[in-house]
Amino acid sequence: MAALQHDLAQLIQAQGEQGPFISIFMKVSPYERDIAEDKATLRHLIQQAKTTFVTQFTEKEWTTYQNNLAPVLQLRALGNNGATSIVVVVGQTDTFVYPLARPVENSVHVGATVYALPLIANDQFSWDYQLLKVSQDSIALWDVTEGVATPIELPAEAPLTRVQALGTELTSGKTRTTRTGVGAGQAVHGSDLKAVSQASDTQNYFKQVDDYILANYSKPTQKPLILLAVSENQAIFRKLSKNKYLLQNAQLNKVPAKLDRSAIAKVVAQLNQQLATEVMAVLHSQVDRARSAKKYISELGAITQRVAEGNVATLFVAEGAAVVGRLDGDQLDTRSSAAKATNLLNELSVQVLQLGGQVYVLPESELAATATAILRRPASE
Repeated sequence: MAALQHDLAQLIQAQGEQGPFISIFMKVSPYERDIAEDKATLRHLIQQAKTTFVTQFTEKEWTTYQNNLAPVLQLRALGNNGATSIVVVVGQTDTFVYPLARPVENSVHVGATVYALPLIANDQFSWDYQLLKVSQDSIALWDVTEGVATPIELPAEAPLTRVQALGTELTSGKTRTTRTGVGAGQAVHGSDLKAVSQASDTQNYFKQVDDYILANYSKPTQKPLILLAVSENQAIFRKLSKNKYLLQNAQLNKVPAKLDRSAIAKVVAQLNQQLATEVMAVLHSQVDRARSAKKYISELGAITQRVAEGNVATLFVAEGAAVVGRLDGDQLDTRSSAAKATNLLNELSVQVLQLGGQVYVLPESELAATATAILRRPASE
């Protein structure tokens, strides 16, 4: 499980024990030259957090949060492995800083609940996997964690290139000498057909690559493996692969000429979109079944009631949507100053997650309302 997923789950389960919480979302730069500017932005957001905090709580309580934020300001750089956004979550005892795969707008949220909606949106379609780039001459491997791709430096004994892996076994385009008969000097010289020998070398090389990646990376990490290769090499590699971690439906057939950080980030975004499309198809199917079973609702008042009852299995929230209100036990509060500073949709999302449900933050075009839900039990019960 990714660090963000794990810590978010812990924070959500700790509501009321470690809160109130400050959640700071901000853009960051991956470049050294922008470190000072990022620090200035963070200081401004912390000041904004203080202003909001003392309107709901006390100046004395703020001291704890100011002390918890001090180490974050001491970080040399806020950007992490090319991340362009981060989140800082601060409670009474713990402070977490995470790189985000999705861009965010600078914002501050203060309340009894962690502001989880952007974190859910970041993590719901951000998979951890390994990315293997294969050509007929060489390979390269990346680890993708929380949307950030990091090159894996393969050791010298890895089949880095076809020549290195096959050595003198190479046959393509080369004349070979074979000896027949009993007597010395009876030699027959011939040349392999280029296409046949090239195919043989490619298959031999891909087998070595498949065996090596499976034994040294896929099995130890148990991470899914996604193949980056042109169509011809995709077909050859997949036909002979014995790696059960190799994903069948997620793949890219267009390999950028230059695989620098920017190009790999675009590759990861494309692959995540492929995976997200598969998940969306499954979710649409679940909604259809829920409608037939009378387990689907789209009226916010009814959703709020079902959440309070613990009867929501899956909650869908429109991206960027906000509704004033908070849950006070099983009652909806929309009038208090705390309620007016709270996004009810975030409150509902956190409570669903606390009770073991699922939450998705989707484009408004995917939803029939600001929020919809799949129930555990039919609405009529």
